[in-house]
Amino acid sequence: MSQRIDQFCENLRVKLTNIESDFHDLKAKIEAKGQHVEQGVRSHLENVQKRIEQNRGKVSASQVEVKEWLEARKTATADKIADWKAKHETSKLQSRADGAERYAAAAIVVALAVVDEAEQASLEAWLARHDADSAQAKKA
Repeated sequence: MSQRIDQFCENLRVKLTNIESDFHDLKAKIEAKGQHVEQGVRSHLENVQKRIEQNRGKVSASQVEVKEWLEARKTATADKIADWKAKHETSKLQSRADGAERYAAAAIVVALAVVDEAEQASLEAWLARHDADSAQAKKA
């Protein structure tokens, strides 16, 4: 499990580093007030939307896995688990551990998808503000 946590941390670090780099590049273009800034943001948004769409099936399956674990966790009370331990019911304990690991892996997929959605939301917010500011400037 430690390896999975390490891998999650590395995946998250890489994803956030890439997002930060992309936003840094976009910010530099915006501050330079280049002619193609809006198109650059729209292009980046399209790439993020494609990535979200490509992962949609994986994310949906992971959301189901998360829900299944939450339901299973309700039935596996602390008393029940203590009883399994006391009786050395390894098959039940192994099954619970396997389920917990699947849940963790699924939660990681969902968490990374939420990061993609936050990136999409940020780009859409910039475009919306750009539209509003452009309309205001033309009106003035």
